[in-house]
Amino acid sequence: MTLASRRSLALASGLLLYFSFPNALALDLQPWTGWMACVALAPLLAAVDGVDARAGFGLGLLAGLAFHLPGLHWLTQVQPMGWGALPAWLGLGAWCALFVGLFGALAARGLAAGWPLPLLWLPAAWALLEWLRSQLLTGFPWNSLGSSQYGNAFLRPLAALTGPAGLDYAVALLGAVAWALLWRPRLLTRLGALLPTLAMLLALAGGAAWQGGEARRQLDAPAQGPLVAVVQGGIDLDQPWTGAFRAQVLGAYLAYSRQAADAGAQVLLWPESAFPGFFNEDAPEARAVKAFARQRRVCLLIGSTLSAPDGYRNAAVWVDADGSTQAYVKRHLVPFGEYLPLEGWIPGLHAVLERMGVAFFRSGAAPSRFEAAGLGFVPLICFEGVFPELAQRGPAPDVLALLTVDTWYGITAGPVWHASQAALRAVENGCWSARAAATGISLFAAPDGSLRGRLGLNGAGWVLQRVGPGRETPYRRWGAWFILMCVIFMFGLSISYRKT
Repeated sequence: MTLASRRSLALASGLLLYFSFPNALALDLQPWTGWMACVALAPLLAAVDGVDARAGFGLGLLAGLAFHLPGLHWLTQVQPMGWGALPAWLGLGAWCALFVGLFGALAARGLAAGWPLPLLWLPAAWALLEWLRSQLLTGFPWNSLGSSQYGNAFLRPLAALTGPAGLDYAVALLGAVAWALLWRPRLLTRLGALLPTLAMLLALAGGAAWQGGEARRQLDAPAQGPLVAVVQGGIDLDQPWTGAFRAQVLGAYLAYSRQAADAGAQVLLWPESAFPGFFNEDAPEARAVKAFARQRRVCLLIGSTLSAPDGYRNAAVWVDADGSTQAYVKRHLVPFGEYLPLEGWIPGLHAVLERMGVAFFRSGAAPSRFEAAGLGFVPLICFEGVFPELAQRGPAPDVLALLTVDTWYGITAGPVWHASQAALRAVENGCWSARAAATGISLFAAPDGSLRGRLGLNGAGWVLQRVGPGRETPYRRWGAWFILMCVIFMFGLSISYRKT
């Protein structure tokens, strides 16, 4: 195979990966895109088969750039970043592509050396690299391979058993099988390779079927929970907060909340930063919200900035039906957007930034769970919703409350993929997800990952859904056990191969 042919295959793999997610041709929660992910790795594996590790890295990097640069192009729409948006897009795209390059190098090295069971260790290597990308330098799991399966009702339940790593593995395994069928059919004629692969496919399918059945039984139980409403104001919050604008925002959210309360809503969710001001300073707007809660006997979860002597907090404020309040403070802040990495390593930098009028946030220390009508509501704010471990390690949710803004991304694939992850967080934790976004997409996701109502991009209004109690899933109980199995498998394979 010529170098040009290999590069063409790598580019094809990158483009297939790009179209596996919400993209310029699918700016909605369309499940068909995820099916492309199941064959997307096949051309890349064909490209790196027969080259050395260095060439494999280059081919993988090419595929990664073809995937992540267009896949993260929404970053250029983030107006508050100003001139920094372009280098942020290029830098983050290159960082994510690096992991595809590492996969290409590892795949080329292992295939050239004849490592046994390639159809099993190739997916394990991919899953491990995806996990590393979600952890290193605060983590960025955007467009991980398994996250493309939010609309796949057959494969999606696997997340309740294995978490995101199992989905990464399963999709990569299907890609490896497609590669073998098209380019290495001899692998499927050897019983020593075929039988373990079939066993793994059956195990994954059985796990998905088991957890899918558990979710269906959970949903078939008589409805016992409250009516919950997610409120979407449809107002771009990225503008000067004048007195008139504050009144407009509060008026819109209170008006939609009255409509939802009239329809029977007992709990209402407002998006991140929807409250016009600092809720903890007891401004007239805060008193109006508390009065509304008391008058209608409803609970509200509202995104608000909180003020403090040492800096601001990005928070979700829980307003009980008696007007009392509690708050959850965002724990996983966005680098450069909400805090400056290594700020403490540069003496005097914080003081200089304050004089320049630059204000960053302080992170929270612990998760929170708020009670209403016998159910527990666990909030996550914006970027936190893409990190499965933040939901899995916190208090058990009956409803995972996801509050976000997303107005900065415009009509792009960014807010669509971000919204899609609410479905996977629901599956992983065996609970409902309720997502409130300022300009969309707001939605409900059931414990089986199905969407039960939504408001689209730039829409306004509210959606009502009766929710119920959650259940404990294997992933919620044992966490990232599947990644540990991948580590053990890869380590054992390397040790046994060295001995032989």
